[in-house]
Amino acid sequence: MNLLKMKINIPKLRLVVIPSIILTLAVVSYAAEVRWIKVGSLHNFYQKIGCEPESDYGNEQQFGLRWPAFYENQDMQAARGMWIAVKDYYDPVVGVNYEYKIAHSGPRPRVDIATNEFMPVSFGMKGRFAAPSVIVDGELSSDLVWDDNVDSYDPTLPADRVIYNRVNTSTGITMDRTIYGYSQPYYDDFFIYEYVFTNTGICNIDGSKTHSVTLDSVYFHWQYRNAVAREGNVEGSVIDWRGRRGWGTPQNCRWGKQTMNDVIGEDPNNPVTTSAFAEMGEMSYDEFDYAGDIIRAFYSWHGRHSTLSYDNIGSPNYQGYLPDGMLGASQFTGVAVLHADTSPSDPSDDNTQPRTTQKIESNDAATVNNDQYSSMRMKTEYQSFVSAGHENLSQAEQVREANVFPDQYSLAGGYSQSWSFGPYTLAPGDSVRIVLAEAVGGLSRRMNYEVGNNWYRAYAMGESPVLELPNGGTTTDADEYKNAWVYTGRDTLIESFARAKLVYDDNFDLGDNRPPEPPVSFVVESQGTRILIYWSDNATTHPKFEGYQLFRAKGQKDSTYHMIMDCNLTDNNIVHEFSDITAERGQKYFYYIVAYDNGDHPGEIYDGVKLPSSPFYTRTNKGASLLRPPADNMDNILVVPNPFNIRNRNLQWDGAENTIQFWNLPEACTIKIFTERGDLIYTHEHSGMGVSTWNLLTSSRQIVVSGVYIATFETPSHEVAFRKFIIIR
Repeated sequence: MNLLKMKINIPKLRLVVIPSIILTLAVVSYAAEVRWIKVGSLHNFYQKIGCEPESDYGNEQQFGLRWPAFYENQDMQAARGMWIAVKDYYDPVVGVNYEYKIAHSGPRPRVDIATNEFMPVSFGMKGRFAAPSVIVDGELSSDLVWDDNVDSYDPTLPADRVIYNRVNTSTGITMDRTIYGYSQPYYDDFFIYEYVFTNTGICNIDGSKTHSVTLDSVYFHWQYRNAVAREGNVEGSVIDWRGRRGWGTPQNCRWGKQTMNDVIGEDPNNPVTTSAFAEMGEMSYDEFDYAGDIIRAFYSWHGRHSTLSYDNIGSPNYQGYLPDGMLGASQFTGVAVLHADTSPSDPSDDNTQPRTTQKIESNDAATVNNDQYSSMRMKTEYQSFVSAGHENLSQAEQVREANVFPDQYSLAGGYSQSWSFGPYTLAPGDSVRIVLAEAVGGLSRRMNYEVGNNWYRAYAMGESPVLELPNGGTTTDADEYKNAWVYTGRDTLIESFARAKLVYDDNFDLGDNRPPEPPVSFVVESQGTRILIYWSDNATTHPKFEGYQLFRAKGQKDSTYHMIMDCNLTDNNIVHEFSDITAERGQKYFYYIVAYDNGDHPGEIYDGVKLPSSPFYTRTNKGASLLRPPADNMDNILVVPNPFNIRNRNLQWDGAENTIQFWNLPEACTIKIFTERGDLIYTHEHSGMGVSTWNLLTSSRQIVVSGVYIATFETPSHEVAFRKFIIIR
């Protein structure tokens, strides 16, 4: 970095960092109850209360478990609840004997920790290393600035991010939850949850009420309300943040309304193994050897909508705005058991756990307004859900047997999947340990477009292409083709479970099989004829460092990225600066850089693969663009494009299709937009460079309709210019 660059950037950093620190302090008081893990391709948040109930955090009912997290609206978690159940329990807090006692955390509604059921003791997150400083045009420009809320760093951590969470419960059982998140690309689509449950006897908030009794018939029960995925579960009347309409499903089917849930491995006398999946041809990863690990898991996906005339598996964009068939919900998500103690005195894995696997209607009374002092209600919960055992058929098996999908009109909330581990007997001081892996699998973004578009051409447009199936065969049946590709997501999910088991067997640690750390600083500067990018050289100290790759997306950060630079030791062209001279004027660009190794991983499934650092460490969330200096006058102001036609994709701004720009503006002016009859609908105070962007929303956030509009531009010295333009919806 030269001295001129230092002189330019240091003042910018000083102006930005100080207010950012102040803002961070302002939000920590709220965010202190929540930690995000966002360093891999799977993102999720975790709460201090030990579980993630519906709508307890964020302003959306469907808010977490995002994959692939490069793109918006990939959320798949509507709610997660956890109960701890005990039989024949004397509650010292209220002095009552309960035949069944249950401490509840969710799944619905909002959980108040003052209810004395799940009572947080400690909560925090550690990291192996700090997220890089990512700066675009002098501003901090990474999602991790706000969401990577790490309390301390430890380079010896087994995972890239580790969340620690201790919670006392009203049953006298203390839960220690440890969550492991990875950014290595072979292990970044799952989280591992390690639970240790101990009979401490502490059963109220301040610890003044305790017991010293043996707890009998203890169950640990989880409910998962999955909804795959928000992008494909939006009504056609809903308009998203880019001004695009939803997929067009006629009934609002978010929050898991049409979720299918399947359970595997619940019968210990007929175990399901990874090798069995491979032998059945279910897995497409025959080159990997997972030693035939037993799989006990459930998984969820986007099932058919009962009222649609077309096959909705994968949620193709068929009735939405500008339909193209793109698959909006091809993911499979689920949870697998990695370990469950046989008993407090026997830490070997009990392959009969979980003992209960029951579907539960997501709007069932048992999911709402739980009451730890209602004897009748807790008895019903314990007998009907917690200790009910395995259903003869899972929800998905019941649907397949009946050959009829659930009626989304009468089944407003769909089904959640629940399971329970137990019964355990815990004497004072006894502990049991349960380890789970939550993962996601599915088609890539490119395949969602390709498969969905091929299906749309064949199904909706009457074409008759020969379509290639995943197994190499062909078909002319559009639904058979689409569904075969969507269901490969189950294969990749099982693959992720198996990889999580490998990590667990290695004590959660990847050892030396980690890519280089990303550059500790990554800077992007908009300039007049280029976008200048430079980064620090710390990655070169990694013993297997090979090089850097720089990627760019046009228009928006959640878009397709293309590599625009690769420098490496093999070609002897390592640099730490790059000038993007291919950027187009008027467009915004987003970047990330990865450092990668030489692929030397003997004995690993990825030997020979050059492992990159995670893109999420350096991905910018502020667009850079070629600067257009302000004009000296207003003679040459342009409206681009004019006319604006929503259906003409070739004359729109990539990633900002619902916008127009005003070019050749003076350094400062007031922009006002009027309808043809003279109604003022938008006002903006422009300052700075010679371009301003309007997102075609009125000042009251309404989308403008087709018509003729007039823009006025007035400088502080009262010079005025007028431009007329047309919008076609």
